[in-house]
Amino acid sequence: MIIIIGYGNPFRGDDGVGIKIVEKLGNMNLPEQVKIMNGGIRDIDVLMNIGEFEKLIIIDSIISGGEEGALYRMTSSTLPEFENTGLSTHSPSWVSFLKSKIKSNDEDCWSKVIFYGVEIKNTLMGTELSTKIAYKIPDYINSILKELQ
Repeated sequence: MIIIIGYGNPFRGDDGVGIKIVEKLGNMNLPEQVKIMNGGIRDIDVLMNIGEFEKLIIIDSIISGGEEGALYRMTSSTLPEFENTGLSTHSPSWVSFLKSKIKSNDEDCWSKVIFYGVEIKNTLMGTELSTKIAYKIPDYINSILKELQ
């Protein structure tokens, strides 16, 4: 099974981009072995209860000082070693949980994680994405769909 989880706070502007992406993916005709999940802001809770998977794709917003709207792709082996430095706008961080699972070699599946981070600037209260981020949603979706091939 391939699991795609979108994280974000839908009431904090662009921070909800991960959720918007999985909502759109959920309306597509994807293969049966693909499971779409809205992780909201429940970082670790969702990961602890997903069961086995062949591939896990996580989509979340990031604030790293890069260009607004940039899409970053990282694997579990290339996720930076850090806490509270901006990769995830949520706390406690799914990044910390994932890194601890990989280090402890709990299950080999944890090394099969792909993270897509969308660089955001707007985290003001509101449910709408900024124009720049909303315009790029189809590009983000195409990048994720390539992972399913």
